[in-house]
Amino acid sequence: MTKEPMIIHKRFQIDYREGSIEVQVNFVVDNGIVEVPNIQIHGTFDTDLPNCPFFEQISDKAFLVSHHINTEGKTIMTRIIGNKYANDIIEQIVKFKNEIINSH
Repeated sequence: MTKEPMIIHKRFQIDYREGSIEVQVNFVVDNGIVEVPNIQIHGTFDTDLPNCPFFEQISDKAFLVSHHINTEGKTIMTRIIGNKYANDIIEQIVKFKNEIINSH
């Protein structure tokens, strides 16, 4: 019998002088592998972040990735680098991901 993937939903808020950012993240645990298929970001100020970025992790480096479709219909994906809000969000997502890995 195969085990169904488990979905874990996490929500956190980070407060800054400019306002706050609320992040909702879904983690899918399947056979010991933890994926991050869905991120929602809502800020009370302009964070210069997309509302629904992707999560990409390569070894010990993690990124939020913005995506949009250009005029030719191709999907353009860009890693968000150098944004302090993105860095803080990534840090928290990686922390949650590691906690989930260590508990399953």
